[in-house]
Amino acid sequence: MGSIFSFASRKSDNPASAIGWESRYDGVLSVAILDDVPVAGISGPWPDGNYALTWWSTPHVDADRKLEFHSSLAHARQRVEEIAGSMARAA
Repeated sequence: MGSIFSFASRKSDNPASAIGWESRYDGVLSVAILDDVPVAGISGPWPDGNYALTWWSTPHVDADRKLEFHSSLAHARQRVEEIAGSMARAA
């Protein structure tokens, strides 16, 4: 019997971005990586169709909210790029 989720991460970096992305659990979770440190995770879609963006406290990112909901994975990733990417450029 096969596994529902695989635990291996798959990198999908965008070379124009300071943020690297790893896909985990067969794409159910996207992890934002900044300077080799996970800074946020996006999970979903949930039954209501939204994606949950969870910010993790790190020295790299000081996000105002710890949990946000977005209507699409693209919107959640854009939010991470705006917050974490701007902090990476400022450092």
